[in-house]
Amino acid sequence: MAETKLNILVLGGAGAQNSFVVRGLAENPSFFITLLSRDTNSDECRSLAAIPNVAVAEGDCYDEDVLVSAFEGADACFVNTNGFAVGEKAEVYWGIRMYEIAYWAGVKHFVYSALPYVSKKSGFNPKYRVPFADGKGKVTEYLRSQPTDKMNWSILESGPYADLHLASTWAPDQDADGTYVFRIPIGLTGAMALVSLHDMGWYARYMFAHPAEVRGDVLSVGIEHADGKTIARAFTAVTGKSARFEPLDLRRVAQSWPQRKIGLAGSPGYEDPTLKDQAGHFVPWFTIWSESGGNHGLWTRDYERLDRIYPDRIRSVEQWMRFVGYTGQKRDEVLKTGLS
Repeated sequence: MAETKLNILVLGGAGAQNSFVVRGLAENPSFFITLLSRDTNSDECRSLAAIPNVAVAEGDCYDEDVLVSAFEGADACFVNTNGFAVGEKAEVYWGIRMYEIAYWAGVKHFVYSALPYVSKKSGFNPKYRVPFADGKGKVTEYLRSQPTDKMNWSILESGPYADLHLASTWAPDQDADGTYVFRIPIGLTGAMALVSLHDMGWYARYMFAHPAEVRGDVLSVGIEHADGKTIARAFTAVTGKSARFEPLDLRRVAQSWPQRKIGLAGSPGYEDPTLKDQAGHFVPWFTIWSESGGNHGLWTRDYERLDRIYPDRIRSVEQWMRFVGYTGQKRDEVLKTGLS
């Protein structure tokens, strides 16, 4: 008798996180994954479609008719909306609407990819209001008010990708004396709760395999709270090359950023004022990290819980660097600010 597979619908295109999530889910032979993407001919979609038990379907996840059709026959779903492409207002609407359609369609487990509602934790202080985090945080608040009897819901809460911040945007520069210098605007005592995209795939697979354990729950993941000196020391330990950390002045960095919206013209919500420019997103983002040293502040993680759930997780920046073969060389941007 043929094994009945869990049909998992993945919404949000073939961006950085979803690509790793699909690959992670596919490691469970009891899962069949369907990724909905606007461009099924992209290199990443073609690569994912070649994996056993993975299908790529063409469609816009910000279209109700498409969603109604896509959810038919799905047992579970992983939802990762793109606030950089659609803006905060649209992200809140679509996160809730996707939940509603999934509920109607008979989906049994709704997993939402979120970020912490940091501004709420601060008493809604504008200083800490990160639009692309707040949009997901508002959807999380909505989900917390929903029952879990007919359709279980769970939240996978991520953070700054090490693959982006250390291997792309903030990769080190090499000084004239050969020293690699990590220049990041987090201050001398700040730290980032960096996330391994590879481990995101593992956590997603775990949640779908253990739905009762994560029923109505938030799983907040990360590697460690890494400050600049820790990052530089890890680089030296892995490569044997000299490195140091120099904190950048956030306001000066922000002045160098282009004053145009993140995202692509023509995306849903592009003209909406809640879709901010780079400074509007990342000044509060790095302000939070500058005050997060030692796993304190507004963005904390329970690393002991993660150790229990995933004993083999990547637990340090040094371990992550070894895992990915990190050299300090700047790679192509992994974050997709447009729709995919």
